[in-house]
This record gives sequence, structure tokens and C-alpha cells, in this order.
Amino acid sequence: MRRLVALLGLVWSLANLGVAYFFLTGAFVAKTAAKEGILAQLSLLVGGILIAGFAILLARECVRMLTSAASEPASE
Repeated sequence: MRRLVALLGLVWSLANLGVAYFFLTGAFVAKTAAKEGILAQLSLLVGGILIAGFAILLARECVRMLTSAASEPASE
């Protein structure tokens, strides 16, 4: 069960990295600055950085769970 949770967490973190990529690329598009202003660009930039940061932290913990689950013997 622990491996399943870790794998689902990795999938979730990869999806969040994709969302962070779109946030960060949207922050540097000229249309965003022209239509919505610098605050929209700043919001997208900060949001993308935060989402990516939390996704990386989640991925690290999931990898740690997978490696610790592989080293422990299965007890039932």
C-alpha cells in the first residue's frame, strides 16, 4: 500500500510540474502584460514557482518512501 501511495504522489507531482510550466510560460507572454498588467504576470510567476517547489518536495518524499519501502522486508 505504501508503494501505491508513493507512486500516486509521483504522478500527482508530475502533473503539478506541468501546471507550473504553463504558469511560468504564461508569465512571460507579452499578451499577459498588455491585457492584464504586471500584477498578473507577477501572480503567474510566483504561483508557478510555488507550485513547482511543492511538486519537487512531494516528489522527493515519494522517492524516499519508495526507497525505504524497498529496503524494508514485507510484513503481513
